[in-house]
Amino acid sequence: MAGNTINVQGSYIDIHDNENVYLSVDKAEVRMGQHVTADKGEKRSLPEVLARSELWQKAREAGFVGDDGQPTVSRTEAALLANFLADRLGIAHKWKFFEDLWLRNNMRGDYNKALEQKKSLAFQDRLKLF
Repeated sequence: MAGNTINVQGSYIDIHDNENVYLSVDKAEVRMGQHVTADKGEKRSLPEVLARSELWQKAREAGFVGDDGQPTVSRTEAALLANFLADRLGIAHKWKFFEDLWLRNNMRGDYNKALEQKKSLAFQDRLKLF
């Protein structure tokens, strides 16, 4: 999307490509197409709130996340896990927190999609056992 120019009058921006929209606004500057990308060699340090959490250890033992702290389950299941952990551990701004940790975008959309899937009920039942 490099080279695209958007002129906006007022405070409303509405952009749709029916797939993904990556939009960051910094004061008067609008940039498109800049999103998080995973660097395979990048080591992410585990935030303290998770490192000392028994729930996080149970998620690792259940195989929901690997030793590297990255989810081993589907995107929708990872979003359900993130929501569960954030609620139980009092993590504010849960989507930003887990998107930064897991190098993902649109986890809220993944969560909403999960709520529409029947298979998510079984995963949520497994989370309740924690």
